[in-house]
Amino acid sequence: MSERQRLEVRAEAFNILNGVRPILTAPNTNTVNLASASTFGRILSAQDPRIMQFALKYVF
Repeated sequence: MSERQRLEVRAEAFNILNGVRPILTAPNTNTVNLASASTFGRILSAQDPRIMQFALKYVF
């Protein structure tokens, strides 16, 4: 590798500690009918788990 060439390294991480992030209500439920919903207080799904990506780029 010379002055005109370089190697770039990139790393990205999301939710790195893998904390629990539950979704307690249905996406289309508003505050008016939230308490009367049959799924009130239930965990219906969860958000994305830990995501990591790595990249190498050779520039010449």
